[in-house]
Amino acid sequence: MGKANSAFKVGGFIEAPYFVDRDDELQHLHHDVRTLAQSNVVIAPRRFGKTSLLRAVESRASGEMLVSYINCLGIVDPVGFHDRIVEEVLRSFAVRHGKGKRLLATWRDLLKKPVLGMRDALAEIGGSVEGMGAIRLKFRTREVDAQALLGSALAFPEKLAAEQNERVLIILDEFQALVPLGEHIFSLLKEKMESQKRVAYLFSGSSLRMLHEVFGREGKSPLYQMVGRLFLGEISYPFVHRFYRERLREVHGCEITDQALHQVTECVGGIPYYFQKLGVSLEREIALRAKKKITTSDVERTFALLLEELSGDFQERWETRFTRQQRALLKVLSQGPMSVTEIARSMGISPANISYNLSRQTEAMILTKEDRRYRITDRVFATWLKEL
Repeated sequence: MGKANSAFKVGGFIEAPYFVDRDDELQHLHHDVRTLAQSNVVIAPRRFGKTSLLRAVESRASGEMLVSYINCLGIVDPVGFHDRIVEEVLRSFAVRHGKGKRLLATWRDLLKKPVLGMRDALAEIGGSVEGMGAIRLKFRTREVDAQALLGSALAFPEKLAAEQNERVLIILDEFQALVPLGEHIFSLLKEKMESQKRVAYLFSGSSLRMLHEVFGREGKSPLYQMVGRLFLGEISYPFVHRFYRERLREVHGCEITDQALHQVTECVGGIPYYFQKLGVSLEREIALRAKKKITTSDVERTFALLLEELSGDFQERWETRFTRQQRALLKVLSQGPMSVTEIARSMGISPANISYNLSRQTEAMILTKEDRRYRITDRVFATWLKEL
């Protein structure tokens, strides 16, 4: 591979050399997937690199099995869930087996056909795909309900895998987005996971409360003890510093001072989205000013520009996502980590009056609790609030 044009990357498929220090987690998940030892859920706030990790697992496992990645944020109803599952499994089959390309094209064409044409085409395909199409057809003609459609979708990967002597990994990113489909989808998942021998699942989510409801309550959660749980924190600062130093040197022949490296993590912490985003801004400094060394003043200037760029997003979050008391809590915590007593004292109210909102915001991963003190999880958002 030739020399990269950019030292940093934001968005899209993040892979080497941009993938930073999740090797242990990657090996852990890949082992469980390839051996079908257990399914897993990856839990982390947004912008902490969940999707990049899932995509890395997909890339590593796709040479050994069928891997279907599905972002649940785009699914709004049972039909959407059914069709995404079927299409993604067929797409992964087409990637591994050339003969699957025609099957995938036929399936896509089927969904556009009138009922009679769909029935004829299904008979020609046969096998598990015919079975899936028959359920989809019955749903169109109101012979089955949404629950049957969902159950059929979850049963399909195992059926195709058995037919083709394959194994399948289903990756469901932002899993909490499936809640509007109804609680029965989680019970259906449990039923299928208990019986399937060729399928592993990898879930991700950014709502602690929802994930706890689904995975963590003994005797009450439908998927309790059905999956391993992996929590992603920030990347450790020494890894971020090494990444910056190596990427700037390799791509631009540019050095960065120790003080500037510490300023980077002071500004954005070890949150992958933000340190990559700040890096992209620093690259513009290098290009525009022909710089050969990045200093603290460069980091401060580019961080100010980053805050300005993100201000619209933060403003919308501030105005639409929080109640009045939650805003008051966040304004206080933008000054730094505090205990419940310290927060209440700053707000001039009783600690009992803020316990509910502290709990809810921690469950939503807006806040992080460490050593009995709360802090705003998103360090850049915290800085924006402090300056608001």
